[in-house]
Amino acid sequence: MTDISTSIWPLIAAALAVIIIGYVWYHPWIFGTLWMRFNGVTPEMAERGARRAHMYEAIGFLTSVVVAYVMRTLLVGLGVSDPSNAAKLGFLVWLGCAAPVLLGSVLWEHRPFKLYLINAGYWLVALTAMSVILVV
Repeated sequence: MTDISTSIWPLIAAALAVIIIGYVWYHPWIFGTLWMRFNGVTPEMAERGARRAHMYEAIGFLTSVVVAYVMRTLLVGLGVSDPSNAAKLGFLVWLGCAAPVLLGSVLWEHRPFKLYLINAGYWLVALTAMSVILVV
């Protein structure tokens, strides 16, 4: 096992995993079509956004590296070194941070609750997978 407190490779692997999970999660065959409808995104808007997809992907990757770094800091600080406890920590971070923050879009922006479930579900899977990857 690599020392998760110093190596960059687990951060990169975790960030790439989050990007891949996002591609699958928000694919039109999974939740992408519903996500677009709930956000009022038309196919034309999506097409215009596709022109900048590489820039968005790069920014998404960098933010995922930051999240992975913070998650690794928590894992190391708490002495978590096995996948089971890492998954538990990923869930707790989701429960205490991501889920409540995302709920604000329902409460204050009047977004559909189903949109919350899509986005919160993504972050549950992403944070749990990221935590596990960082200790493997």
